[in-house]
Amino acid sequence: MTRMSIFACSLLLFAQPVFAITVGEAVDTALKNNPDLQSVRLEKDTAQGRLDQAGLLLRSNPVIEGSLSRKDTQPDGGEKAKNYEVRLSQEFELAGQRGLRVDAARSGWEKALLDIRDRERVLIAAVKDAFARALAAKRKIDLAEEAVKLQEELVASATVKFQTGDISALEQNLADVELGKARRDRMLAERERREAMLGLQEVLGMKPSADFTVEGELPSETPAIPDREKIRDADAPQRSDVQSAAADVQQAKAAMKLAGREAIPSVTVSGFYNRDTGLNEAGVMLSLPLPFFDRKQADRKEAATKAGQALIRQASLERIVVREIEEAHANLVAAVEELNLFKKDVLGKAMENLSLMNLAFKEGKFGFFEVRLAQKDTIDAQFAYLESQVRLQLALNAWEKATGGSQK
Repeated sequence: MTRMSIFACSLLLFAQPVFAITVGEAVDTALKNNPDLQSVRLEKDTAQGRLDQAGLLLRSNPVIEGSLSRKDTQPDGGEKAKNYEVRLSQEFELAGQRGLRVDAARSGWEKALLDIRDRERVLIAAVKDAFARALAAKRKIDLAEEAVKLQEELVASATVKFQTGDISALEQNLADVELGKARRDRMLAERERREAMLGLQEVLGMKPSADFTVEGELPSETPAIPDREKIRDADAPQRSDVQSAAADVQQAKAAMKLAGREAIPSVTVSGFYNRDTGLNEAGVMLSLPLPFFDRKQADRKEAATKAGQALIRQASLERIVVREIEEAHANLVAAVEELNLFKKDVLGKAMENLSLMNLAFKEGKFGFFEVRLAQKDTIDAQFAYLESQVRLQLALNAWEKATGGSQK
């Protein structure tokens, strides 16, 4: 094998392809791989099992009994006869307990499905937040690189001017110091990017990979502000956690009714066949417990308490939803105003001032400190604009999460 072939094989062996993921792909991956969500989804099978059990026509199994004995037919015990008895019993509920039990189990099954949807709602919001932070961290690398280039250009200009005696050694040293700070900020931005990527991969349920990156853009245009009152009144009942709380109330009410009905005893019907000393006997027997002592007092009280707790949780959750919508709306309005302010009054003028300052510095019209101040203002404005973009995206995510609206 030639050296060129060995070199090519080495490149193929050590080359690691970089793959990028969009926010839609990130959401799909999280819904598929997130271990917490997978664990919650198993609750649906448990609830389905309870529903299947509640839907059985008869709650208890039939009972079969038998006996076999030998009996003396003569006083002296000379002759013996074999006797036996067979009995089949079945318990029947009388007060419609099965229907109430099915209603409670169906409400529990619906609640399990809604809990899964709510966990998906929360997970999607977390994925979108982590994705926005990863995009911001990736963009910070580019801004840090631009800052380093600006400082390198300033150091080069300062070196020339120092050699011609236009600036002092102090000013040249300050330029070197600022370049070192810019390089340090670039290293910090790279570390922040790694942490953001690892955090996103953890939310997605993926194994950590250094080749993982994100693809997309943070919002640069401000959306229309939604009608807070209209959305709050219309969308709050659509949230899966609100619907789950309502299903919990229905399940608790059905359980309370069931506990009251179970105070009515069930009847046991038995059919028997008895052969005793050559005589055959067959018949039916009914058995009914008398509810003198145990009338399900504790069960009824417990069921009523749980129903009251479910109603309290539902009312509390509805108040929380209203507050979350109010907070999400206020944060969205503030984020939109902030981004508009940066686009209109800050970023463009800062970039224009920097360009003019650099040109004037090269022509000797402005000193080093004026250019340094203009550079710092421009870099700070760019980073602040990036932060405002992130805040707007997080506000949009929070609004979707609060209203239970479109998540993808």
